[in-house]
Order: sequence, then C-alpha cells, then structure tokens
Amino acid sequence: MNYEIGKKLKDSTTLKIGGPAARYYRPGSEEEIRSILLDAKECNAPICMLGKGSNVLFEDEGYDGWIIETITNFTGIKQLDPNRVEVLAGTTNEQLANWLAERGLGGFEFASGIPGTVGGAVIMNAGAYGGEIKDIIESCEWMDEDGNVHNTPAEELDLSYRHSMFSDRFGIVLKAVFQFEDRDKEDIYHAMDELHERRWTRQPMEMPSAGSTFKRPENGFASALIRECGLQGISVNDAQVSEKHTGFLINRGQASCKDFLELVRIVQDEVYRKKGIHLEMEVHVIPKEGK
Repeated sequence: MNYEIGKKLKDSTTLKIGGPAARYYRPGSEEEIRSILLDAKECNAPICMLGKGSNVLFEDEGYDGWIIETITNFTGIKQLDPNRVEVLAGTTNEQLANWLAERGLGGFEFASGIPGTVGGAVIMNAGAYGGEIKDIIESCEWMDEDGNVHNTPAEELDLSYRHSMFSDRFGIVLKAVFQFEDRDKEDIYHAMDELHERRWTRQPMEMPSAGSTFKRPENGFASALIRECGLQGISVNDAQVSEKHTGFLINRGQASCKDFLELVRIVQDEVYRKKGIHLEMEVHVIPKEGK
C-alpha cells in the first residue's frame, strides 16, 4: 500500500520533536496492517505504532523503521449492547468520551482530556483523576508480528500502573471492548467540563509536551519533588520544566531531542541528589534504529 517517505515526525507528535521516518503508513483496515507487518518482517524493518503521537519522543535524526499511524483512517465506535462498546485503536479519547456522553454512558470521563488514542491508552493503561483503563476494559483484540489476531480478556492483559502486557512484548492493538454504566447525560458533560477546566488551569496544555514526563514514584509525586528541588522553569535551550506544572517538560518552540533528554538528565540527577529518589521517564524514547 502507499506510504510517505521522509515525513517529519515532529509534525505527528504532541512534543513537536523528531526527524524524518523511512516510511509512514496510514492503514485503514486490519488487512492493510497485516500486509505492512509481513512486508516489514521480510525487509527486517522495525515497526513503530503511532496514534496521536503523545507520550513519545523521536530522535532528531529521525526513525529508520516504518511508522504505522492509526489516527487518520483506523477509527470507529460500535455499540455492541446498551453498556458495551467496541472501539478501533485510532479513535481519540476525546472522540470516545463525547460519543459516550451523548448516549448517557459514564465511566470514561477521566480520559476525556488525555491527548491520545484508545489504542495508546490500552497499551499504557492510561489513567487520570482516579480512573484507569483497567477499570473499564473488557477485552482487547491485537495483532502479533506475524499478522495473527488475538483476543485477550482484560484479566490477561497484565494491566497495572502505566503498564500492560504490550509494555514487554510486541503487539498492535486493533480494537478494545469496554463496559460502561448508565449515567445522566448532563452529569457526564459536567464532569468532563470540570476535568477540562482543571487540566487547562493547572497543566501547560497550550504548549507542546508529551504529557507527564515522569512516572509517579512510590512515595510522592514527581511534580512535587521537582518543584521542591527548585527546578521549576529551568531550561536547556527551548526544552523547559513547565512553570505551570513541574511534572511537564515542554517545548518552547525549537527544542531538539538532545535538549529534551539533557533536561531530563538534569532533573533526574538533581532530584536523586537532593531527595534520593530516581524519577523514571514515562515518555517513550524511540531510537533512530528502531525499538
């Protein structure tokens, strides 16, 4: 199928960093995804899945592998019964949240403002404001590197904090089935509006970022540790610790991958020096040579 050569990955990521991709695909069906995978295996080309491009950082030199992007053509929502919904991986969290709210189905409000796709949310067990994907998912359909399709129930997905079985193995999420609950439509919209206001008031939503840069440590919060270490607002060129929310490292315009990673290192070193706690990156760094 058709693909784009040399597409700048900074144009497809929320952090706005990243060089050209060797190949950039926008498949619209499972069969097209399978065809890409089998071709990649024959060519020994690494594969990287991309939804809305949040929570990832590509190198300035680009990516030598093949990108499979789902947000353009691999989207859709299907109601299976009154409370069960099947969602294709490229559907954004915002699209799903609005679709559910209009039908009086609650339980996904927490994810309405997470800037990513449903596929990415499943892979990282996305969560916010007390909710997580593991609370609502029933099953996941995914494809392995040989193009075989599997349907795995939620209890076998190994879902934990920012982790799923896909954190440790290759797998392309195709779709997921979720279970929701009946709720008053106005109450759902009200909850979504409140969370939207909280995000825009407290987080640097107006600036390019990859979301929360660091995972939550066992004791405390990354943002509090960074702030207590006096790192609020420090920068490496255009990469900066947000002054609005220190858990976010932002791109003020022309930050490079090297700038961002150097800032990450400075923050990690200083927090470890002063607090004795190592901050683990939540953002996934994709090397030029592939995973």
